[in-house]
Amino acid sequence: MKRIEERPPQTAMVVCKVLIVIIAVLVIILITGTIYGLVKREKPANPPPASETGVEENIFSSLGTLRVPTAGNDPETVIISIAFPYNKNDRPFAEELASRISWFKTAIFDYLGNFTAEEIETMDTDTINQELLKRFNAELRLGQIRELYITDFMRL
Repeated sequence: MKRIEERPPQTAMVVCKVLIVIIAVLVIILITGTIYGLVKREKPANPPPASETGVEENIFSSLGTLRVPTAGNDPETVIISIAFPYNKNDRPFAEELASRISWFKTAIFDYLGNFTAEEIETMDTDTINQELLKRFNAELRLGQIRELYITDFMRL
């Protein structure tokens, strides 16, 4: 009895072996990269300092620089920038702040726009600061602003 063996063509065998080698190399690269990433994972040596209350804070400065026209016959422009700290881990409050940006701007325009340039000249920035803080907090529902910083304030 005669035995006949059929073999696949020689090129198919070569392609199969090359593909197996490529797969093996990719697996080795993935394993090596994973091990390297786990070993080299750095932990921060000094975590960022928390404030005195133990709360991590961000500064909300999304209001930008506002140009508010003053009241009176000869209106001038007041340039003001406001920022304030908030708890960065309080996501609902941060979302409320972001959703109230247009209202904050309107409150600033309503408050400063009712004064003449001369009245604003005589006002103290602490007075403006406290009044705006009071107005902002009256509108907020999910938290309160503790401090308000007037970073720029000038009359043109």
